[in-house]
Amino acid sequence: MRKLILALVSTLVVITGVVKCQAQGRGDTADLRERQRQRQKAIEDPANNPFKIEPYEPLKPAKLPGASPLRATIELLVVGAADGDTLIISNTAGQHVRLRLQGIDAPDLGQPFYRDATDHLAKLASGKSVSVEFDPRGKPDEEGRVVAKVYLVGDDLGYSQVKAGFAWYCREYKKLLGESDRYTYAEAEKEARSASRGLWQEHSPRAPWDYRNH
Repeated sequence: MRKLILALVSTLVVITGVVKCQAQGRGDTADLRERQRQRQKAIEDPANNPFKIEPYEPLKPAKLPGASPLRATIELLVVGAADGDTLIISNTAGQHVRLRLQGIDAPDLGQPFYRDATDHLAKLASGKSVSVEFDPRGKPDEEGRVVAKVYLVGDDLGYSQVKAGFAWYCREYKKLLGESDRYTYAEAEKEARSASRGLWQEHSPRAPWDYRNH
C-alpha cells in the first residue's frame, strides 16, 4: 500500500512539473512574440527607418525687392573672339565654347566695323583669364551661346565694347541687366556716339538687330 501511495505521489509531481513547464513555455512564447511585435513596430516606424526617403523640395531663391537674379562666377581662359560680342572660352573640361556678352550687340558679319569690333574684343581678352558671371538656370541664346557678363581685372568687357564704339547697348535684352548697368551702358553708348568712336564714325549706322531682320 505504501508503495502505491509513493507511486501516486511521484506521478503527481511529474505531472505538476510538466504543467508548470508548459505554462512557463507558453509565457516565454508570449513574451517572445510581444518582443518581436515591438521590434517590428519599431522597424516599421518611419522615424526609426534610416533608409527613408524624405520628400524632395527643390531649393528656390527668395525673391527680394530689387534683388538681381541668382548668379554664379567662374574663372575661365579666353581663347579668342568670334565677333564683337562673342568670346571663345576654354571651359573646365578644356572644350572651346562660345560666350555671348550680356546686354550688348556688335556689328554682324557683312556690316561695317564687324572686323574692327572683333579685333578690339580679341585684343582686350585673348589669352587672358576672365571672371564669367552668369545665371546657372539661364538658357543659351538662339545660337547656343551662354549669355554672361565677363570681367577682366574688374573691367566689364561688354561695357568696354560699347564705350569704344564697337557695340550697341542692346535694349531688347535690358532685363538681363541690373538697373545700374542699364544706365552705364546707355551712357557709354551716348558718349561713344558723341565722340564719333568706332562705328559711330558713320552718320547713321545700322543696328545689327535691324540688319538681321532684313
